[in-house]
Amino acid sequence: MYAFVLVIMLILLSGMIAYIGDQLGMKIGKKRISIFGLRPRYSSIIITVVTGMVIATLSVVILLSVYSGLRQALFNINEVMERLEQLDTELERRTAEVEEMEEQRDELQGRLDELRDERDELQVMVDDLSGERYELENRIEELNEELAAVSEELDEARDQLAYFRDEDIVFRRGEIIYSAVIEGGRSEDEIIADINDFLAQANAAASERPIELDDDTGMALHLQTEDILHAAQLLYNLERGERMIISLAARVNVPRHDKLRADLHLNRNFVVYDEGESIADRTIDADSSTSEIDDELRELLAEVNYHASQEGILQNIDGTVGSLDFVNFYQLVSDIQEYEGEVSVKVEASEEIWRSDRLSDNITFSIEAASGEEEAARIEFSGDEEDV
Repeated sequence: MYAFVLVIMLILLSGMIAYIGDQLGMKIGKKRISIFGLRPRYSSIIITVVTGMVIATLSVVILLSVYSGLRQALFNINEVMERLEQLDTELERRTAEVEEMEEQRDELQGRLDELRDERDELQVMVDDLSGERYELENRIEELNEELAAVSEELDEARDQLAYFRDEDIVFRRGEIIYSAVIEGGRSEDEIIADINDFLAQANAAASERPIELDDDTGMALHLQTEDILHAAQLLYNLERGERMIISLAARVNVPRHDKLRADLHLNRNFVVYDEGESIADRTIDADSSTSEIDDELRELLAEVNYHASQEGILQNIDGTVGSLDFVNFYQLVSDIQEYEGEVSVKVEASEEIWRSDRLSDNITFSIEAASGEEEAARIEFSGDEEDV
């Protein structure tokens, strides 16, 4: 507002001075006044020029008096120019810095996006690990519970062991007390009669050993009624003529004069080997020492045990499926030594062998030279000394 008023005043002042100069020039011209001895016309021109100079001078003086910045710019023009150049240089530098900062900002923005992506991925991993940790904590709790249960069982086993050390064991855990084959698919009365007969025979077999007998019933067996009913139901649902092996086994180790707690086990009975079917064979050097032949025969019996078990014959508690007479076993060693060189010893079924049978007098050993030139010797054994 102040600058606008000043400009108006300068215009008005300049107009007034021009008017005064014009009037003065006209008067000089009319009166033909001479300045500095010049013609009046030239004197009028001088007055006009001087008037213009006065207007310009007065305008400049007023402006310089009012605006100190204009005064400094007018009298210090070189410094102002240098300052302008410095400002231009500074502006260029700042512009370059701004551009560089914008590039850095773009890079940082890109890096920020990458970090956000990495953060999201890490968050997903953290969530997964949290889930795994939760599962592991649950699993640890389960294992701790299992460990506690095992510890309790171990303590019970230790207590039983401490007890059993002072008492003779009459029946070992899992030992077969009595076993029989019952035909299924018949009437309920027939099946119940067979089960009762089986339990009576099993009780008699168990009573032969020094265990606790019930004073009222004279029974040595302690069975669960549900097991007996389940066995009867299974036998009743079989096809006519199908046979099951029913076995009574000790549930735990039974010390002398203690209760016999037992379980019933049922297995389908079927023919494992037909008569004359090969069970196992082995080539033995008849010129070997007695101990070496003995070892070879024991390995052959181990093969018989393995193959028979794989085919389905039920094992005894010690993992065997039968036994051979000790004397006859070494008679077999002697018979092998009568040969020279390598002989083939074959074990065959001498009759139809069922799953419930034990391998003893139902197998034969045949010996023949490995070359097959000599007639084979067939030997039938029976007994209960050498395990098969």
